[in-house]
Amino acid sequence: MGTALEQMHEIDPHTRAVRARAGVLMLILSDALSVVAIMAAGGYLSALNTLNQYRLPKEHPPAFWPGLLLSIVLLLSGLAYYGWARSMLRSRADERRFFLWLAFLLMVLVLAGQIWIGVTLGYEQPFDAYVSLVLLFTWYSAIHFLLAVVIGLLVLGRALRGRMAGALYLVTTSGYWWYYTVVASLVMWVFITLLR
Repeated sequence: MGTALEQMHEIDPHTRAVRARAGVLMLILSDALSVVAIMAAGGYLSALNTLNQYRLPKEHPPAFWPGLLLSIVLLLSGLAYYGWARSMLRSRADERRFFLWLAFLLMVLVLAGQIWIGVTLGYEQPFDAYVSLVLLFTWYSAIHFLLAVVIGLLVLGRALRGRMAGALYLVTTSGYWWYYTVVASLVMWVFITLLR
């Protein structure tokens, strides 16, 4: 194990960049397949509702306005990250810090909001198919946001220490996950909002 870590520093930067991009893209592909599978299962259960047991009358959908507000903040976080990535290419130090901090803080706010939504849903056990699907999407999105916050914290720490020179591939590979988190979470929110 020690020799593998020691040899990592001997790999040329282009190979490291290709490996990082490939790893993130494989993670995104596997996660996207999971999201599609969950949405397909939820849509199938909703369409197969022959006994009207999919969603009981006492069960309410998640509140629309908090979800919409979180979606807007999430979209702004993605745009702020994009602004930071563009400023890294233009070498503007002031813009770099502002956009990265803004993207990170907005993602932390989205994570806190998603946890609050998940805690305040107020469903009672036993959970049926609709409630299970809503809870699954709520907490699945929260895990995506948590992972984006951890990645943002790592990138922020590296950027604040001035260790991004020569590793600009980290900006794009982290951006892949950041943008995917934004798009996948918006798709999941729209799906659960429209699902009846």
